[in-house]
Amino acid sequence: MDKSSINTDTDGASPTEAIHVETPDPETSKRLVWKLDLIVLPLLAIIYFTHSLDRANLGNAKTDGFEKDIGLKDNQYSLILILFYIPYGTLNIPATVLAKRYSPAVVIPCLMFCWGTIAASTAAVHNFGGILAARICLGVVEAGFFPSAIFYLTMFYTRTEIAKRISLFYMMGFVANAFSGLIAYSVFQWHRSLYNWQYLFIIEGSLTVTLAILAFILLPRSIAKSNYFTEAEKQCSKLRLQAESEIEGDSFSWSATLTPLLDWHSWMYGFMALCYGCAAASISNFLPTIVKRITVNTVKANLYTVAPNLSGGVFIVLICWLSDKTQQRALCAIGAVAISMIGFICLGTVDITHKTRLGYFFTFLLTFGSFTPAVLVPAWLSSNSISTSGRATTVGLVAGLQNIAGIISSESFRSQDAPIYAPALIISGCFEGAMCVTAAFAYLYYRTINRRLDSGKMQFVRGMEQNPNFRYVL
Repeated sequence: MDKSSINTDTDGASPTEAIHVETPDPETSKRLVWKLDLIVLPLLAIIYFTHSLDRANLGNAKTDGFEKDIGLKDNQYSLILILFYIPYGTLNIPATVLAKRYSPAVVIPCLMFCWGTIAASTAAVHNFGGILAARICLGVVEAGFFPSAIFYLTMFYTRTEIAKRISLFYMMGFVANAFSGLIAYSVFQWHRSLYNWQYLFIIEGSLTVTLAILAFILLPRSIAKSNYFTEAEKQCSKLRLQAESEIEGDSFSWSATLTPLLDWHSWMYGFMALCYGCAAASISNFLPTIVKRITVNTVKANLYTVAPNLSGGVFIVLICWLSDKTQQRALCAIGAVAISMIGFICLGTVDITHKTRLGYFFTFLLTFGSFTPAVLVPAWLSSNSISTSGRATTVGLVAGLQNIAGIISSESFRSQDAPIYAPALIISGCFEGAMCVTAAFAYLYYRTINRRLDSGKMQFVRGMEQNPNFRYVL
């Protein structure tokens, strides 16, 4: 993805005169999108549900005496989280390269089967070494899902449709966190032969393994090779996408794949991901711990995470729908993150010991905004990418830096700062502030380029000669 080079040569024929772009039939396009929404989105939503369930269950287990049961000491729990994020944040690009090479519809179910097996096996750990090994292995296989899923969606949907589709399957992460809280609330009252948290790992891991087999069978490898779609719909899909990026089909090029790593635009998106990733990881791993400040019942702390997660899921879908409707990525992301930033700062500075309702309200602010840019930024970079290989690599880079931010979050939640964890909350808020500044810079930069294209000072973006009407999404 080389977005920094703009062709300004005005000699010779105008690109608009030399190239005719065929447009897809509206009715066929509508029918195609309807099919995609009924086939691809529900399957990805189910997969992401299990992904979030198996990744976040350690936070629920922590509230049921998990640390004491296996003999964790001092900050060993935080160390487990940190070491999980190392493979989870560094193996994203290799996973998306594999997805580009072998199809996300093959790679994703295989990864899913592996992380479900590991999650269920975690019930057998009995010491620090065991849980550390299990979480590192989980980080290895879970790393590739989200960027591969984003890349997978860009194989089907256009830049004007992508954000709300990502949000619909991403919302399942909130549903999973809420559902995990309900499962934990129920299971933690069993008091049977095993520790309650062991049943939690077994139930959630086994569910994932079963669904992985179904996903492998049902996910379409591509529109062109799928029996779900008619020949007219296959041709329509090709026309819908070729006007937005360089269509490479099944070809694979190491040069096209690695070039985005040298592009500063890619790292700009990556820095945004690092910033909002810190806040998102804080909520994923520590929301039950944060909620424990407002209740003396540790079991109910899991139950109280349900409402913030569900309302956050609804909020993210609404914001992403608005973003697609207005084609405004930056402004929608900045507005959502600002809400979350206020929540973090208030929880870290306001005395809520005797104002539990106010404190609980602040947790809703956290879920409203922290995860929204995790949808909008990948949608933004996908819309502004000019090749499918470059898109795959950049999405992997962004997902990796977002996950690496979990290391910062895990290290900042120190046991000596309990129960308020003020430094960690303030750090998360500051990172979100940096994300807002970077997004504002990107918005102004792309708006300037678009205006130069509109005025004729620039003719087209390099790589988009076949579509001189291409403009960057803001």
